[in-house]
Amino acid sequence: MSSAAVIASIATSVIGAGMGAMGAAQQGKQAQQLANFNAQVAENNAIAARQKADFDAKRAAREAKFFQASKRAGAVSAGGSLLDMQSVFDMDAGEIALEQLVIKHGGELSAQASLQNAQKARFQGAAAASNAKGKAVGSLLTGLGSAAGAASGLGGTTPGLKPTRLINQNFGGPI
Repeated sequence: MSSAAVIASIATSVIGAGMGAMGAAQQGKQAQQLANFNAQVAENNAIAARQKADFDAKRAAREAKFFQASKRAGAVSAGGSLLDMQSVFDMDAGEIALEQLVIKHGGELSAQASLQNAQKARFQGAAAASNAKGKAVGSLLTGLGSAAGAASGLGGTTPGLKPTRLINQNFGGPI
């Protein structure tokens, strides 16, 4: 093989390795950005779930107060004494408070699920970015190994010592 062909082979290997590494790094960056966006959406869903639960609990309280007022009016119009009916009204107040707690608890459970989804998305994004960095390094090492193999055709290496063996020894294993 001629020197020009070997040099062209080396250049192609190095350029290809660089492009592969850049592509892997960009892919990891985009995966991280997507995961961060998904995490933000999940956090917004958590906020919305809490706000909806608060709204629903307040609405339930208003409806219950209206219902209590209509019961009192009905008891008075039927000739009943409000003092005799107080225990019934107190029981209704306890049920109202319990319903509000149930509504708020449901909202909090939904919010916690959304926050867990946000954490999961961030973790997946970090893992994708880390994986992409590994692929970028692997691409570079593969390209350098190919370039070193092509360089051995120029006669610039020690006899019996292959450049890929040096790379493997320096970076801990086969490429």
